[in-house]
Amino acid sequence: MSLAEQVKQSGIVGAGGAGFPTHIKLNAKAEWYLANGAECEPLMHKDRELMLHFAPEIIHGLKLAAEAVGATKMAIGVKAKNKTAIAALEAAAKDTPVQIVQFGDYYPAGDEYELVYSITNRSIPPAGIPLDIGVVVNNVETLYQIHQASNGVPVTDTFLTITGMVRQPMTRRVPIGMSVSELIELAGGSLAADFAVMDSGLLMGKLIADLNQPVTKTTGGLIVLPASHELIKRYSTPEKSMSRIGKSACDQCSFCTELCPRYLLGYDVQPHKVMRSLGFSLTGAPLWNRYALLCCGCGLCTLYACPESLFPREACEKGIEDLRNAGNAKWEGSHNIKPHPMRNARRVPLKRLMNKLGITQYDAHAGWIEDEVLPGRVVLPLQQHIGKPAEPVVKMGEAVQKGQPIARMPDGQLGATIHASISGKITQIDSAITIEKD
Repeated sequence: MSLAEQVKQSGIVGAGGAGFPTHIKLNAKAEWYLANGAECEPLMHKDRELMLHFAPEIIHGLKLAAEAVGATKMAIGVKAKNKTAIAALEAAAKDTPVQIVQFGDYYPAGDEYELVYSITNRSIPPAGIPLDIGVVVNNVETLYQIHQASNGVPVTDTFLTITGMVRQPMTRRVPIGMSVSELIELAGGSLAADFAVMDSGLLMGKLIADLNQPVTKTTGGLIVLPASHELIKRYSTPEKSMSRIGKSACDQCSFCTELCPRYLLGYDVQPHKVMRSLGFSLTGAPLWNRYALLCCGCGLCTLYACPESLFPREACEKGIEDLRNAGNAKWEGSHNIKPHPMRNARRVPLKRLMNKLGITQYDAHAGWIEDEVLPGRVVLPLQQHIGKPAEPVVKMGEAVQKGQPIARMPDGQLGATIHASISGKITQIDSAITIEKD
């Protein structure tokens, strides 16, 4: 059986992003295979702990994946500050062609376009993917899962950091389908009576509306903050209010553009011009919205660069959505990519970003906890990936074992298999499958 088929059967999706099914990448051909361990979201330490404690498995997964796509060059991008993780990787990569490439402590070092350019000196085409220039990229957790798949072990758990205003910040492996509230209690509970939780990061993550929702294959962490924190207030602002404030207050200073990582890489992303769309009629908005098409949603413009605390990132996201709804979201601009001469000087140090966000006091070690977690109930969404929802292959009342496939993708469809994350009985099937432990 090919590695791509093993990975497909194991249900592996990109653990560091939107959940693209990994077996598709393994059917490609490339010169470079890159591992993304350049964790840059403030307070998140999941990748660091993975590299420290599972370096041999990550290196093995990288070598297997590179062989599958015919890549002769392999590298792992990691921040230089993570010295113990680097030492573990270097030991595991000894006598292999794997390079350990060290980055500074800036945000967003883990952006795919940034990572690829920094390691290969190649620019991904506008609106393109790394494969367009002979590169495949996976998060280090995904490569760990590829190692597991080669041994017949499917994806039943996710690695995540639980941190912020909790009694015991930690990083650990937990069964997919556990609720957010259970995991907060696992970390000793919140130190604030009135709190909110961010999913997978403070800049590119999302505010969790329901603490009963389950964690999925793509959940990288949970960050607990007081409900009164300025970040929580900003993420709770209604879209109409964001637009109204931006329309009345944006003075076109262009700081959002001048500090945009994609703009500094040479891509024509100009959030300050997108902000103009808020003040124009429908005949003018599409023109300015086109400057949003190459936005990566990193959030620096909204949460760091704007001196008036406006919402240029959200304006870009709305602009892209409007263009897509109009069938006009194809990139038709320049393909001549030339990094800005001030790119390195304008990088945003993580410590400065954390100070701006008002979260420095929550920067805890969140070290690795190995204890096994055995919840009494899990809820496994049928869609934890890009593509279509998986289709159930189990019935109500059926007994299942951990690791057993409970939902699969029909042949020819984009998606991923879902496996039982605990042993028990199927008690509900709708948009998710619920399993209760016997």
